[in-house]
Amino acid sequence: MTEVTVISFRILVAALCLPNLVVSASWQSSGPWGGSATSIAVDTAQPRTLLAGARNSLLFRSTNGGASWSRLAFPRHFLGTVATVAIDPSNSNFYLAGLSVDRSAYAGVWYSEDAGESWKQAEGVAGISVEAIGFGTKAQAKVVAATRDGVWTSMDSGRTWQRISAPWNHELRGVTAVAMDPVDADVIYAGTTHLPWKTTDGGKTWNSIHSGMIDDSDVFSIFIDPARPRTVLASACSGIYRSESAGEGWTKFQGIPSTHRRTHVVRQHPGKPDIIYAGTTLGLLKSVNGGASFRQINNLHILSMAFDPRNGSRLYLATEGAGLWRSEDGGESVEQINEGFVSRRAVSLTSSESELYLNVIQDGAAGGVFLSSDGGKDWKLAASAVTLRDNHVTQLAGCPGAPPVIFAGNESRLLRSRDTGAKWAELASTGTAGASLRSLVCMPTGAKGNPALFAGTDKGLFRSSDLGAAWQPVKLTTAAIRHSVEAIYTSPAAPRRMAVRTTQAVFVSEDAGAMWRVLNILFPVSLIYDLALSESAAGTFLLATAQGLYISVDGGKTWQRTESGLAPGTVSTLAVRPGRNGEVYAAQFGKVYRSVNGGRDWALLPRADIQEATLRKLAFHAGESRRLLALTPDLGVFYLDLSAEE
Repeated sequence: MTEVTVISFRILVAALCLPNLVVSASWQSSGPWGGSATSIAVDTAQPRTLLAGARNSLLFRSTNGGASWSRLAFPRHFLGTVATVAIDPSNSNFYLAGLSVDRSAYAGVWYSEDAGESWKQAEGVAGISVEAIGFGTKAQAKVVAATRDGVWTSMDSGRTWQRISAPWNHELRGVTAVAMDPVDADVIYAGTTHLPWKTTDGGKTWNSIHSGMIDDSDVFSIFIDPARPRTVLASACSGIYRSESAGEGWTKFQGIPSTHRRTHVVRQHPGKPDIIYAGTTLGLLKSVNGGASFRQINNLHILSMAFDPRNGSRLYLATEGAGLWRSEDGGESVEQINEGFVSRRAVSLTSSESELYLNVIQDGAAGGVFLSSDGGKDWKLAASAVTLRDNHVTQLAGCPGAPPVIFAGNESRLLRSRDTGAKWAELASTGTAGASLRSLVCMPTGAKGNPALFAGTDKGLFRSSDLGAAWQPVKLTTAAIRHSVEAIYTSPAAPRRMAVRTTQAVFVSEDAGAMWRVLNILFPVSLIYDLALSESAAGTFLLATAQGLYISVDGGKTWQRTESGLAPGTVSTLAVRPGRNGEVYAAQFGKVYRSVNGGRDWALLPRADIQEATLRKLAFHAGESRRLLALTPDLGVFYLDLSAEE
């Protein structure tokens, strides 16, 4: 049996204790590297130092020009976006990050005085979503911020803030872009969700500056030419604009396809004002003649852009779905620089023979099914969302064989690959018109161990004995009712034993799904997040629930909540270590606990707390018990190497 034990569990022996486990290392992030990056900044004093922000309050730093990244201990708000990052040009250890999140006290400006080791929330703007931050020059102490509640400035590098736009001016409430004149810090431009504004007296008075700009243009970015401050560039949903009169009048660049008008960022080459870059949803545009014409040089969905101040041909891009990129030749070619940077939603994991398969969603063409041949330490893309013709694969299952067969599916489609994910064929439905797939598992059945594929759907449980070519319904009860099957669990130590969780009950089968019995669970099934089962008919069951961990040692007849060593609260996932009778792992958010007596008693793993992360699933590769894997909703996959003292 090669199914990954996140849904397949070995023997649980309640009374057997093993020697203490020594954790010799901490959790390691293994990617898959990439995902969406929302902001990027370069240290003007030390250009090899970069900051990159992402959604889910993720913030990363590179000290080698993007060759590798490490995650900073930035306060987590899982709905927040690090919309803007900045490094003080006069102090390389001082960082600013603007967090955008609706109705949260975490929103606002955060600052670090020790190069990201620790963070404090700035005063004045706390609770207000921040979309852009701009430092002045080294000679200017002022910092300016665009927020969803106006324009704010700071005179102490960003520690405290004051509003400089009138709160009653509703057109200056949703501010999305900001720029400060490099010569006169009292001259500030602000882009809003409805055209641009400008102040020349530090915010005492503001004027709408939209002459020549199409009405109702959302302004995404503003750039001031440092050598010619009266030359200003602005990108908006209606196109890209330039002003040669400090914003008094605007001229729209011509020749840009309407499909590219949503331009998130516009910038000018440092030292070469005739070279202009526009980062759009459909790619990077470049002009070498001052905007008279543009050409598209890649198809990345660009959210942010930054230049090396000492080498204007080196630029960095933060993109939607595809992570971080660097160009050494003015954008003509780009290379990914994602090692260590991960902002991925890892959903499902399975194995077949020696390979692991993982699916990542919500990353467009950069997402899909990833393959690992070393037990989860490194990943490569096996099938992109383009290959799969869908970016929302939610279920994976691997069937052993020569060659092994991999299945990938979602609510409406099921695909099969016989060549480790390079090519995929779409299969017929699971036998019921309109059935929505909820879970998928492959397990050996029969005396010869021939694999059978089981699919849990909203219209019941289905089985295929011919690798998805034909399906038969599986009857869970004698009543004429089909339960919606939400999850399927198997036990590699007892290949014919399985359990399914429906919206109403949990059922167990000892004969590969021919006959079923219901477990006696006295609380709502909707509270169950995971289940572990033993190989014997009267064995041990564990339930990870929103109310804690429950254990049954009599085949599911009676249950007791186990609290010995576990913190109170939700237990989200369970995993049994293959070949180690009674050794079980349980996760509570970012903390992992271990039991050596089948789940009765627990101890927190030392050095095994993943920094401010939520663990969705714990898993072991069926053939590799020394490495514990953890799937997260925003940080991809982690692994923990385990070693035991005999």
